[in-house]
Amino acid sequence: MDYSYTITKSRYGLFTSVFADGTKGTTALTREACDFVTANIRIPVMRGEWDGPTSTLGKAEVLGKL
Repeated sequence: MDYSYTITKSRYGLFTSVFADGTKGTTALTREACDFVTANIRIPVMRGEWDGPTSTLGKAEVLGKL
C-alpha cells in the first residue's frame, strides 16, 4: 500500500489526511496536528509497527483511582 498522503481543509476549518487511494485518515483542528498524528500514529498502526498504548473497543471500565 502507498502510504503517501495529502492534507485537505474542510469548509468547517478542520484538516483531514487523505491517502493516495482516497481513504480518509486523521481529522484534527490544525494542519500540524493532523500531519503529526498521521505520520507518527496512523501509518505505523496501518503497517503493524505501532507499539504505543491502545484502547480496547467496547471496554468501558476505568482502572485506577479517579
